[in-house]
Amino acid sequence: MVRRNLILVVLLFTTIYASSWEAGLFTSSFINVPEGWYVMENKEDKVTFADSTDSVFLQIKRYPGSAFSTAIDIYSYVSRELGASGEGEAFLFDTKESYFASIGFVSSGYRYRGYLICIEGETEDIVLLAFSDEDTYNAAHDFILSSIDSFSLNEAGLKTPGPVSQFYYPWPGRDKKISYLTIAEHEIPVFFDLNEVDAARILIEREVRILIQYTDSELSDLAWIRYYRLIYRDNYNRLRRIARIVNREMAENFENLSQLEKSSLLLSWIQTFEYIRTGTLSDFMSPIDTVLKAAGDCDSRALLYVILLEYNGIDSILMVSSEYSHSLAGVAVEGGGAHYYHDGSEYLIAETTDNVSIGLIDRDMADPSKWMGITF
Repeated sequence: MVRRNLILVVLLFTTIYASSWEAGLFTSSFINVPEGWYVMENKEDKVTFADSTDSVFLQIKRYPGSAFSTAIDIYSYVSRELGASGEGEAFLFDTKESYFASIGFVSSGYRYRGYLICIEGETEDIVLLAFSDEDTYNAAHDFILSSIDSFSLNEAGLKTPGPVSQFYYPWPGRDKKISYLTIAEHEIPVFFDLNEVDAARILIEREVRILIQYTDSELSDLAWIRYYRLIYRDNYNRLRRIARIVNREMAENFENLSQLEKSSLLLSWIQTFEYIRTGTLSDFMSPIDTVLKAAGDCDSRALLYVILLEYNGIDSILMVSSEYSHSLAGVAVEGGGAHYYHDGSEYLIAETTDNVSIGLIDRDMADPSKWMGITF
């Protein structure tokens, strides 16, 4: 297609389909592009992804850390190179000075619209450019934002909100107020910025709009995995301080308990939450909202449980079933009961919405072939 003749894009003779958490970008960066996208170009200082229709693109470009003094300098240079017009605003991404802009530009006679993020670092500066042709921009808008939001500077960034989320609302949130956690019938005060709940909700609703476009697709299962992984990533470090408080309040000697005992106590607590549905398109409550409201449905509780287990060094997976319209967790601890095998590991099944012991599952949902395990 002529549209491949884009500024800064040099096509290779072969293409490589991208897998989730695409690693090896430059020195340590990660990206989790939407399913079905492929690597259009892969060079030492630049990688370009495209969707299957060659109308939506994500480009990641590296410059030496000494090349620019500020993120605004990076933006000025790149926008001049593109001949782009637009407007933007400075923000911090993982403590690094960054700049977010909405832009438009023309290349090879085609008009393009998208977003540009410039990140100023010590050893390297990063430019993220996500865009589509103007005719498909509105339909592609969620994909554009999702692709650029899936970028992580390093492995630690796989557990912090993405650059779009941090631009939308600073992370960690600064407007902290007292909220309460209900643990063992006690109201435990916790300082938290409730605007982060809104930020987490916005990501979920954006991602479910993308997810439903994979309905009946052969990529449907992979799209579900990406959906939950992006939500996990967005919520994990939002829950860091709360996870410590939960451990402290769960039991006096919680840190000295076995992994099975910790898993059982956390499970029993989450099982006491009120069962509610959000009524939104996703019908999914974020883990951070779930713990603060002590309420949620099966997948919101199960994902919260998986995150809390991770904070305790306990390996676990999310289990989802379209056949049963239900979600569970699998916990890699020794114990009696039903187990699920995934990627060579054995997981004890944990039901978060019914008051049953770890390892018990309704026999009407016990067929392991009807479940999909998701690791994080």
